[in-house]
Amino acid sequence: MKTFKTLLAGATGIFAAATLFGGTNEDATLNATITSGVLEIDPTSVSGPHSPVGGSVALTGALQTDALQYNLNGITINDLNGDGQGWRLTATPDANLTDGTDNLPLGTTAGFHNPSDAANTTVDTVNQVTYSGTTGIAGYTIDYDVAYNVPALVGAGAYSGIVAFAIVVN
Repeated sequence: MKTFKTLLAGATGIFAAATLFGGTNEDATLNATITSGVLEIDPTSVSGPHSPVGGSVALTGALQTDALQYNLNGITINDLNGDGQGWRLTATPDANLTDGTDNLPLGTTAGFHNPSDAANTTVDTVNQVTYSGTTGIAGYTIDYDVAYNVPALVGAGAYSGIVAFAIVVN
């Protein structure tokens, strides 16, 4: 018991000495500013030109439905704006691929599919997808497919068109 009292008295003395000779305590205030990043479609993930799956198509004299199918895989979204609201991505494919006055009309549009974060993604329509994650995301990917018909009596040639992608905050 005497040893315990001696130990307790020694600890009390060290504490008192530290308090008496330690001086006053001061606080340092830390500040930081986090700036927002961007909400973007990574341009390299949609840059083309894109060729149809299976290559070119020969004229047959009959309507070829969905003969030219395009798969744009790995469209990449970076949501780094820090607002926590998510985003909405839309695709607007040209109504026709054109070569001068000749047109290849839009076929069946398969649209958006295969999101990398399915739990927070809703495919609203074939041409619109909504992401509802609240913390932002970097490197989100999704695929988009579109097809065009080849009419029975269209001219041979090099046809082209675009799919315009747009992204906005929810």
